[in-house]
Amino acid sequence: MNKTDKEVQPDREGKFTYESVQDAGSLAEYLQALTDGFAKGSMHFSRKDLDLTLCPKGLIGFAVEAKGKDGRMKLALKFAWREDVKAKDAEDDTLIISPGSTGCGV
Repeated sequence: MNKTDKEVQPDREGKFTYESVQDAGSLAEYLQALTDGFAKGSMHFSRKDLDLTLCPKGLIGFAVEAKGKDGRMKLALKFAWREDVKAKDAEDDTLIISPGSTGCGV
């Protein structure tokens, strides 16, 4: 497959990973891009020679883990879905996430 074909049909299978240290503002931009991607039904990930496009639709599994211990904080978000599964009733367990007030020494 040549590069022109790849631009027309982005990779939809494979594994994309990326790790770095970012400031809170940069992370907010990435999270906004994810939010926009979910709203539009498509999100594209790329770095160097690695590209992956995901097209979330239907019901999407969501997990959040937040913890703190000895001054080390962790927040993990996970989303999962199958492209070929029909939607079923959503669970009746609602998560609320809101911006925190003071209390983080800021």
